[in-house]
Amino acid sequence: MSDEPNQYYVYVIDLDKSVILNEKSFRDANPQYVEGKPCVYVGQSYLTPRERYEQHKSGVRSNKYAKQYGRWVKRKNIPDKNPHKSRGSAEKRESEVAEILKNRKWAVWMK
Repeated sequence: MSDEPNQYYVYVIDLDKSVILNEKSFRDANPQYVEGKPCVYVGQSYLTPRERYEQHKSGVRSNKYAKQYGRWVKRKNIPDKNPHKSRGSAEKRESEVAEILKNRKWAVWMK
């Protein structure tokens, strides 16, 4: 019997826009960014998006941008259909969502 979870979620955390001003690596990774568009962190987890957001904010297995600049879990305008049946499916969709949002001229950080 496997301990592997049977549901995975792709999530998007809205980041305070000061991240684009304060963080050179974030800015450099987003040359497509248009001022005024959202700044976001895209991830995937077996935890629900809200649970994973809470982990980021408390510093548990957190990304520095999600922890310092994270404001909430975005639900509007996010092109995903949660949950996913496998980690592989969620990881693939995580990359696709990040690319879709970059094409919208958003600033995106993933992992």
